[in-house]
Amino acid sequence: LKVGDRPWMLLEGICTAEAPAPKPQEKAILYAGTLHRQFGIGNLLEAFARITDPEVQLWLCGSGDAEDDIRALCEKDSRVQFFGFLPLEKVAELRSRAAVLVNPRTGEGAYTQYSFPSKTMDYMASGKPVVMYRLDGIPAEYDPFLYYVPDNTPEALAQTLTHVLTHPEEAAETARRAQAFVLQHKNPTVQGRRLVDFLHS
Repeated sequence: LKVGDRPWMLLEGICTAEAPAPKPQEKAILYAGTLHRQFGIGNLLEAFARITDPEVQLWLCGSGDAEDDIRALCEKDSRVQFFGFLPLEKVAELRSRAAVLVNPRTGEGAYTQYSFPSKTMDYMASGKPVVMYRLDGIPAEYDPFLYYVPDNTPEALAQTLTHVLTHPEEAAETARRAQAFVLQHKNPTVQGRRLVDFLHS
């Protein structure tokens, strides 16, 4: 933003979620959001095709220009479920049942240095492990709580998702710490206090 010597602060978001009630977990990977190819949906579909476990499912919610690709994969692979555009409460229910939450948006493109996807907080607050790419707009304090994909290939995404699915105890502990982090440190009171303190300073 080139603010120079002027004072600034980064307020990446405010977590208004509450810890959800635990529900029976299914062996499912969930993505909920914009289904545009430019946001990595094609990469996610290719990655899932590389996961051979017949019990693993891919749940997709939202709308976008990759819908035809998703429907085509649904016809070939019964493990893929496309729910379309859903109300927020239904998306929250699916989040509570999934084993892994994924955001396939890569760090390619200049705009990602300004991007903190709001679903990052929603995902973390759900208490489920989160797989995503390291975006420049995500503060480093989030790094211990997220499973970052090491490169932009479908193989790397498939390997990261598989690691989380096959290490459930580790993933559950990482998810528990991620949930505590956003609920305790990114809630309206804490973030509001940071903003007020900054303005007073």
